[in-house]
Amino acid sequence: MKSNAPSPREAALTAVMTAAVAAVTMAISVPFPLTRGYFNFGDAIVMLAGLLFGARLGGFAGGIGSALADVFAGYPYYAPLTLLIKGTEGFLTGLIGNNKRFPVKVAAVTVGAVTMLVGYFTVETPLYGIGAAGAELLGVNSIQVVSGAVASLFMVQIILKAYPAIKFMTPPSNRARSGIFAVVVAAVILAAIVGTYLIVGISP
Repeated sequence: MKSNAPSPREAALTAVMTAAVAAVTMAISVPFPLTRGYFNFGDAIVMLAGLLFGARLGGFAGGIGSALADVFAGYPYYAPLTLLIKGTEGFLTGLIGNNKRFPVKVAAVTVGAVTMLVGYFTVETPLYGIGAAGAELLGVNSIQVVSGAVASLFMVQIILKAYPAIKFMTPPSNRARSGIFAVVVAAVILAAIVGTYLIVGISP
């Protein structure tokens, strides 16, 4: 029976992309005081990881890399939320857009962007109120994720043209079932984390 364990090459690429997500996220971080979040350019690399290397790598690099950036940048309570939201963003982007034609890649980053926007709005509303969550949604988060989506599409076209062999590095996945499962699991765990924060009085 074929093993689903990552190959050494996939493990190395995952480490590189995770570090890239963390580094780019921390490179420019502009605080948003209403929700204690911050503007950054990490979404570009989260989506790029998924588009280049598929759902598994995109999900891991997007979630772990972004969560590490939260910890190192001084937002540790956001890290569990970011892990799930950005992980799902990278996972779905890769699930839909990896090794697909450009229009499908556009659809993939759109789904990834919506995942990020809805995810943070949903968890921040009970923590900070709908006004603060809505202000971040319509302001810094929309600018951040749209610019990240555009940048990822631009970069993936350049990279695939220069290194076309990358498209053969992705393990296959069960797309529909994997996507539904990822979203449901992430939503349940996010609800549990937010509920815990509210109960114990923690604000990220």
